[in-house]
Amino acid sequence: MSPPDQSQIPLMQECLRLQLGQLRLGQNQLGIHNMYKSSPSSSLCSSGKQYNLVSKQFTSPTNLIPLIYEKQVMLECLYTKDSAAYGTVRVHNCNYEKFVYIRLTENEWQTYNDITASHSMNFPVDNTDSFTFQIVLSKSNDDTAEPKRILFAICLKSMSQEFWDNNQGWNYVLDVFERR
Repeated sequence: MSPPDQSQIPLMQECLRLQLGQLRLGQNQLGIHNMYKSSPSSSLCSSGKQYNLVSKQFTSPTNLIPLIYEKQVMLECLYTKDSAAYGTVRVHNCNYEKFVYIRLTENEWQTYNDITASHSMNFPVDNTDSFTFQIVLSKSNDDTAEPKRILFAICLKSMSQEFWDNNQGWNYVLDVFERR
């Protein structure tokens, strides 16, 4: 039996830490119709209903590093648990000054809000950095309709440029389901 590919070990460790909830997650700065906030214990409730976030379409990319060099920013890992989604974004470390955020919408881009991602780890061997983010459904007003899905894309701002990862034009999707 041969040892695992050493270049994949940091990726596996990062995803495992994300799944165990041990990553330091930054402040969630989202406020779409007062439906989202940074409290991981809250869930979307309207008349006693609770909702879960589910990502049915995301799979972690393979051969990640060449893709990061080409696109500058990529969603590396996405994990959902109950009413929360946790993600890891990997970026090309082409400049010390960089800003990573998640742009999301609940109404097909009629309006949107941005969540700042927090720097998590530097990978000097492949000259990349990882950032983490969290999306949490919170209590909604009784008159607010619950979204059926949340679309999002990721942006890296560096050197007066913007680089986007929008799932090759399809956006990343979080479906919202009523918890039964």
